[in-house]
Order: sequence, then C-alpha cells, then structure tokens
Amino acid sequence: MFMHNGNIACWRHVKREIALSVGRKWFVGVQGNTDSEWAFALFLDCLEKAGFDPDSEEFTVNGFGHTVLRKAMLQTIKLINGFVDATPSELRDEMMDKRSLLNFAVSDGHSVVCTKYVSSTTDEAASLYFSSGTSWKQGEGPGQYKMERRDKGADIVLVASEPLTFERDNWVTVPTNSTITIHKQTVMIHPIIDQYYNHSPSHTRSSGFAVSKGLVSNAPGATQAITPGNLRNAVAA
Repeated sequence: MFMHNGNIACWRHVKREIALSVGRKWFVGVQGNTDSEWAFALFLDCLEKAGFDPDSEEFTVNGFGHTVLRKAMLQTIKLINGFVDATPSELRDEMMDKRSLLNFAVSDGHSVVCTKYVSSTTDEAASLYFSSGTSWKQGEGPGQYKMERRDKGADIVLVASEPLTFERDNWVTVPTNSTITIHKQTVMIHPIIDQYYNHSPSHTRSSGFAVSKGLVSNAPGATQAITPGNLRNAVAA
C-alpha cells in the first residue's frame, strides 16, 4: 500500500528525471502521469537498489521490516529533492515553486511508515495526526466514532490528515519533517534530518503554503503537539 498527499515541485521537469532513474520494470508499471504514481515507482526502485526486491516472495509474505521501509522512504525524499534542485534555472518559469509537500504512507502488511515533510525551512507541511487506543467504537450518532483507552496499550493506531473525531485531545500532531512508524502497535517518531530540518524547538513555520494547497486541517478544536512531556506518554520511540 502506498499513498501520497501533496505535490512534487517542478513536476514537468522532475517527472523526466524520475523516469530515467528507475529500473525498467518500475518504469513500465506506471500507468499514468501523476506525481504520486512516479513517487511510488521511485520508492520501489529504492527498495530494489538497497537489496530488497519488492517482487520477492520472501518479502511479500514476511514484509521488509520497518527500518528498511523507512530508509527507502528517506532515500525517495532525498532523490526527489535532488531532482528538484537540479532543474536548470532556464527551464523554470517565474511561477514555478521549488517546494514539495511529501506526506507519504507505505505499508508491507506488517509495518506502516508515514512521512510529514516539506522541502522548506520556513513552511509547514500538510497536516498529519495520529491517535492510539484499545478500541475504535461508534459514538452516539451515525457516523460518529471515538477512540477508547482502557489501559496504556495501543491495540489500534490511526493516522489521518485531520482528526476524525471531536475529541481533539485524543489526536497528536505529527511534527513537520518527521516519519511516524507503526510496528506491532508501537508508534515511533523520527525526525528527517536534512537541509530543511531545524533543531530548535522554538522554531516556527508558516502554514500559508500548505493552506494554499488545501492540505491543512481546519477541523475545530485543539490537538496535542509533540512535546517532551506528552512524547513519553503517547509515543514509544
């Protein structure tokens, strides 16, 4: 399973570079022209070049392991950034933006790895939240659900671009430029440390770019942000 919420910058030019970089079987497997499809082809190519053939029966049955998935996802983001940066200035028009919004999700049936990422030091990525508990039950009204916590276990973990319930304190905001990994009901948050990462906890980012793309939740109510205090309570890192 692979999903992408966002956009790859300079797509008209980057698409060609991705197509030239991936192996033949991933190239011919792409059926359309969207950046999401080609990002998936690039991800599969990264897995194969790391020594993990996605077509191997061993991995289709047992999975790759969350570490392999996360490393392949980080390599995918790194390559996309490189292709965007390498776009010749004479090919860019004045309206072409070099910022990519790369919220990805991938699963091998055993582990899930998601990213919340923007190729910018000043902008927020598209919104991403997670909630964990022991059961996901229907609420009082039709279509209303709530996450229940009977103990400290996390039998269920939900990841979504916006909170799915009105109990906003049940939802934790994933930090910008981070990965969230779910393996055996354990949730792990890792920063994506590259040229767009900022180590300062007081660093602020503007949500204007993601809002302009319609990729920031406007759901009512407050959500938790990751802080050293609630990180220990909500996340097993």
